[in-house]
Amino acid sequence: MNSDYLGPSWRQRERQQKQHFTYHGQPFASLWVCLLLLLLLGNICGSGAHLHKWNILQKSFRYMQETMLSNSLERAHLNHGIVFECRTISDANLGDEVHFQLQLGDLRGFRRLDASKKLALFLHGWNDQGSKDWVQELLLTWTLFDENYNVCVVDWGNLSQNDYKSASMSIFDVGLTVAGIIIALEEMRPQSFNRQNVTLAGYSLGAHAAGYAGAVLGGQVEQIIGLDPAGPLFTLPADVHPKYRLDKTDAQFVQVLHTSGGTLGTSLKCGHADFYPNGGRAPQSNCLMFMNLRDMQNTNPIACSHSAAAIFFRQSMDPQYPFIGYECGSYRDYSAGRCVNNRRAMFGIHSRRRLQGSFYFDTSSSYPYVQQQRPQRFWNWIWARRSNYISSSNNGHGQAMDAQVAKAQSWAPSLPVQMSPMQRARQRREGVERN
Repeated sequence: MNSDYLGPSWRQRERQQKQHFTYHGQPFASLWVCLLLLLLLGNICGSGAHLHKWNILQKSFRYMQETMLSNSLERAHLNHGIVFECRTISDANLGDEVHFQLQLGDLRGFRRLDASKKLALFLHGWNDQGSKDWVQELLLTWTLFDENYNVCVVDWGNLSQNDYKSASMSIFDVGLTVAGIIIALEEMRPQSFNRQNVTLAGYSLGAHAAGYAGAVLGGQVEQIIGLDPAGPLFTLPADVHPKYRLDKTDAQFVQVLHTSGGTLGTSLKCGHADFYPNGGRAPQSNCLMFMNLRDMQNTNPIACSHSAAAIFFRQSMDPQYPFIGYECGSYRDYSAGRCVNNRRAMFGIHSRRRLQGSFYFDTSSSYPYVQQQRPQRFWNWIWARRSNYISSSNNGHGQAMDAQVAKAQSWAPSLPVQMSPMQRARQRREGVERN
């Protein structure tokens, strides 16, 4: 049943009670079921007969999972309760943020999209909503480190704030609605808007919803960034068909960050470039110490590792701290130093999206998680951003960009290393407003 039709009072009480039995949005019972299945797999694979029984069990699990997902896919429909909350940096008024909403049936917000910029849509996960602080901080960081985008969060809280199974079955409604918005934009602005200039980023269940949106659009969107795609019901206890989950055919380029594979997330390679920090499994290095867990407001190492995907994604938006992985056959080979001469690829919005494969790297236990690159990398980024605007100097944008680069040059050297990307973004904005 859609949560819009449920009384808010008793649902709120029920959700508070569930918090005692959940790990950051994933049911405690589901977690234990998955762990027990993994133990079962380890115990019964000792002989050919047992392996045969396990294969039969796997097929049974896959059949049940795909039956549920297939039924939901067939019933998928546009949902007008999903709201797209957007923000962009104004070129006309340097540093000013413009906020607006998109929604099916309401054309007013569509006209406020900057036609000269690309579109990025972020889809949150289960039991979340677009108004959460971490989501808003991610959007702000994105707009400040890449002003070529109108950035929106797809707030599907009306569907995600339900039990996990119901929310999982709703991803097709979400994906279809996202595709509907993009198609509507193409019809309204056929000369300036194209699905090939759209980036979709999704966390947990949102990654699979983004994948379905890309599939509806024929795999023609520019890229999809999957942040630890949800494992339960999609790759646990069995891997379902790619049409029900995120897959590399869903976009021109799909990059995936794995941080809790085999538990709340998946280790299954499902993109063109898959990144596995610390092996891609829980616990992540920043989730080993109690102090770090307390700082993350999450005292469970598995849930903390699942959340680390969104944290690393936001951190990677800062060009001073690139998340670079080495192509390798396994994390064991990477840890043994057998891949130091292999190809390297960068994760995140600054990726050149050229290399394909599985990439491994390590992170530290505390911010900024990766080593700061030499200052020249940041100045190269500034110069590249300025060059992107040279062609538009005749229409007034170039002059604004010159001023923007000057602000960035005066702002960047004073940034202390210990500041988070959010703090640096806020300092930059405050500096622009003061001037």
